[in-house]
Amino acid sequence: MDKKMDQKKAFEEYMASAKRDLKTGDYFLAEEKIKKAMNENPHSPAVHNLYGILEELLKEENLAHKHYRAAIALDPAYKPAMRNLERISTFEERTRKGHIDFGDEPEQPEEDLYIIEYDRNHVGHLHKKNRK
Repeated sequence: MDKKMDQKKAFEEYMASAKRDLKTGDYFLAEEKIKKAMNENPHSPAVHNLYGILEELLKEENLAHKHYRAAIALDPAYKPAMRNLERISTFEERTRKGHIDFGDEPEQPEEDLYIIEYDRNHVGHLHKKNRK
């Protein structure tokens, strides 16, 4: 059991350190730490999300797409990778600098993203709210 705890702690340390390195622009060190984290937990969507961010920052969009999709394949509910993939995949978002989602911010509840509007025949239609 101690070995699992040590692996989990090492994984978390590699991830935190890799995020810091990515944010400060030390991509070489970040890549080393991401690879070590991936070695500790290859099935973590967070690792693939970070690798996607690294590739995106290195202007390797095809590789970034692959890692974001891998993160989503590992956990279809992992929102940071979904947001990053959407950001780099849509033309509108690519024309301006978007927010890279490192996955370190708490998720906001999605309960109020949609509204129901009724037409004159009293049939409800679900519409996405405009986000500011």
